[in-house]
Amino acid sequence: MEKKKDPGKPEPGPRKKRIFSIIVFLIPLVFIIILEIFLRILGYGGDTRLFISGTDDISNYWMCNPKVARRYFFMQETIPTPSKDLFLKEKPENGYRIFVLGGSTTAGFPYGNNIMFSRILNRRLSDTFPNKYIEIINTAMSAINSYTLVDLVDEILDKQPDVIIIYAGHNEYYGALGVASMESLGRIPWVVHTYLNLKKYKIFVLVRDIVGSIRKAVGKTFYDSTKEDPTATLMARIVAEQKIPYQSEMYELGKKQFQNNLTVIFRKAEKANVPVLVSELVSNIRDQAPFESVKIDSFPTAERAYQVARALDRQKDYADAQIAYSLAKDLDALRFRASEEFNDIIRQTAEKFKMPVVPMKSVFEKQSPDGLMGNNLFVEHLHPNVDGHFLLADAFYRELLNNKFISPDPDSNLIKTSSCYREGWSFTPLDSASAALGILYLKGGWPFKPKTRPNHSLDNFTVKTIIDSLALRVLVDKSYSLESAHLHLAEFYETRNQYNNALNEYMALIYTIPWEMMFYERAARLLIKMNQTDRALGILLESFKYGSTAFTNKWTGQLLIAQGFIQDAVPYLEKAYALTPDDKQLENNLIKAGDFLQKTIGEHAEPKQSRIDPQQVPQNNSGELKITSNTVLLQNSIALVKAKNYNKALPLLKKSLKIEDTFEARKWLGLVYLATGKFKESIVNLEKADNMNPDNFEVLYNLAHAYILLKQKLPAKNIIQRMEKLRPDFYDPQKIRSKLDELK
Repeated sequence: MEKKKDPGKPEPGPRKKRIFSIIVFLIPLVFIIILEIFLRILGYGGDTRLFISGTDDISNYWMCNPKVARRYFFMQETIPTPSKDLFLKEKPENGYRIFVLGGSTTAGFPYGNNIMFSRILNRRLSDTFPNKYIEIINTAMSAINSYTLVDLVDEILDKQPDVIIIYAGHNEYYGALGVASMESLGRIPWVVHTYLNLKKYKIFVLVRDIVGSIRKAVGKTFYDSTKEDPTATLMARIVAEQKIPYQSEMYELGKKQFQNNLTVIFRKAEKANVPVLVSELVSNIRDQAPFESVKIDSFPTAERAYQVARALDRQKDYADAQIAYSLAKDLDALRFRASEEFNDIIRQTAEKFKMPVVPMKSVFEKQSPDGLMGNNLFVEHLHPNVDGHFLLADAFYRELLNNKFISPDPDSNLIKTSSCYREGWSFTPLDSASAALGILYLKGGWPFKPKTRPNHSLDNFTVKTIIDSLALRVLVDKSYSLESAHLHLAEFYETRNQYNNALNEYMALIYTIPWEMMFYERAARLLIKMNQTDRALGILLESFKYGSTAFTNKWTGQLLIAQGFIQDAVPYLEKAYALTPDDKQLENNLIKAGDFLQKTIGEHAEPKQSRIDPQQVPQNNSGELKITSNTVLLQNSIALVKAKNYNKALPLLKKSLKIEDTFEARKWLGLVYLATGKFKESIVNLEKADNMNPDNFEVLYNLAHAYILLKQKLPAKNIIQRMEKLRPDFYDPQKIRSKLDELK
C-alpha cells in the first residue's frame, strides 16, 4: 500500500536535497579520514619506511629499518631483515654512495653480515680510493623478488645514490608477491602495483591484516595447518605452487614480471641520472640435481637432462656437459634457481638502457673445475660459500673500476687482489660452524627431502665444543642471534685468557656491525692487555668514524702520550675528562700534558695544533708529512711506497721500527730495498717479516724475488715451494719461476 504524502508537510527543495546527498556521501568519507588519523596516531602497522634515523650516538646517520619487510610479509610470523648498514644524513663532498638490492644471496646467506659481498666491496673500494668517503648500503632481504626492488627504489633514489647494484632474480616466482608465492596477490601486475601504492595508508594495512588473519584461520580449520617451523627457511614457508613447468603459462608470467619490474627500475634510475650495475645470476649446476622433474612436450625431463650431463661430465666432454647441466636446471619445475632466460632478460634490459652488466657466469666458471659451477663455490643449490662471496665482491669491484664509476684514473698501486682480503678477513670458526649447521638443517628438509618427512638432520648432531653449542642455539632460538653468539664466545675466551681468540670474535663483530662502539672498546682493551698498543690505537681511530665514548677518547689520548705525541693527545683527553670528571688518572695525564706543552712553548716556538684524520694522509702547509702516531706513520709510509716515492718512505719506515718492530714495517721496508736495488737489506727485512707472520704470500713472493736477483738459487727454490703449497697456480707478474730456471 502506497504511503500517502502529508499535505501539511512541505516537499524539500532541490537545494536541500543536494545538501542532504552531500552529507550522506561525506559521512563515510569523514569516518575514513578520522579512522586513518586515529590509526596513524596509534602507529598501527608500525614504521615500515626503508630508512630510519639512527639513535643516540649515531643520530647523524640513516639506517635500514629492520621492520621494512612487514610491507610484503603479512602472512608470516617471522620476516627477513636487511643488514645493519648506516650512511650519513648529510652526504659529504667527497662521498660516494652505493645502494645494493637483492635477495638472500646478496644478504650473505647462510653467513652473517660480515661475509656479505657488499661489506667486502666496501673495504676494497675504500682502500682503492682513500680520498673518497665510500658508503655501501645493502638493502637485500631473503625471499623477496623484483616487486620489492621496485617498491624500494624511489626511497633509495631520494638518498643521493651514485650507483645502484642489483643481484636478483632467483626468487622471482616464490618471493613475496610473486606469482607462485603464499604472499601472492594474484597474477595481474597492476593489482600488485596498486597494492604497493595503497600500503602507505593505515586503513588499507588494517584491511590487509584482517584478510590475512581470515586466511590463516581458514587454513588451520580446513587444511590442518600447523604452527610454522622456526628453523625452516622463509622461502620454504612461502612457496604456494611448487611445480612450474618450463615454458608453462606461470613460467612465462614470472619472466614477464621480472622483465617489467627491471624495466621500471632502470627507467626510474635513468630519470634520476643514476647508473645501475646489474649482474648475471649464478647457481650450482654440476652438483645439484633437479628438485622436480616433470614431463614436457619437446623436452626431456629435468632428471634425464641431468643424467646426460653427468655422463658427458664423466667422459670429460665439458662443453656439452655444461649445456646439458644448464638445461637440467632450466627444466627443474621447482623454480629455486633462475633459468638462463632470466640472464637473457638482464642483458637485454641493461643494453636497452645502456647500463653495464657484470659477467658473473664467466667469472664463476673460470674459478670452477672444468668450467662447471658446483660445490666448489656453493653451499647448496644456490648460495655461494665464503670463496663465492669474495668472488662476487671481486666481480663487482672490477666492473666498477672498468666502467670508471668512482674515478677515471684509480691509482693502480692501491688496487689489491681479492686474495689479500680473503686471507685477513674477520671470519671465525663460529661463523663457519653456524653456516654449516644451517645448511645441514636446510638439506634435512624440503625440497632436499620429501615435504611429509620430518627433518631428522640434527638427530645425530653432537655438541662437542662451545662453538657447536652456540651455533645450535643460533639455529633453533629465534631470540638469539649470531652477533650474540660472537659476543658470548669472546667473553668465554677472555675468561680463559685466550686473548687472540677473543679478539677475533670482536673483530668479526666490528665487520658485522661497524657502528657498535662496544666492540671497538673491547677489541682495543684486549690489544692493550696484549701490549699491542699501536694496533689498539688503530682500532680506536677507526671507531671515531661512528662516534666516541669516554673510553675511546681516554685511551686514544693515553696511547698517543705513550708514543710521545702529547699535543695530539690533549683534545681526546679533554673530551674524555668532560665525560668522566671523577677519573683521577685522566686528570693527572691532562695536567702532565699541559705542563709539558707549556714547557715546550717556553723553550721553542708554539707548535701548531694537529688533527688526526684516519681517512686521509695528514699534511702541513709545506706538504711534508706530519707524524702523529705509529699507525699514521705507517699509513703515510705505505702511501709513499705505493706512489713509488721510496726516498721519502725509507726514513719514515725506519722511524716506525724505532717506535715498534712490526710486521708491516718490515714488509714494506723489504719492498723499498728490493725496489731500490738493495737486495741484501731487502732479504734481512723480509725474513724478519716472514718470521713474524709465516705464509704471508706477498712477503714470500718478494723474498723469493730478492734471492733470485742475488742469484741464490737454493733459498729461492725453497721459498717458491712454500708458495706453491699455499697457491699451486699463483700469479707470477715478475716471472720468478722462469728466472729461477735460468739460474745455474
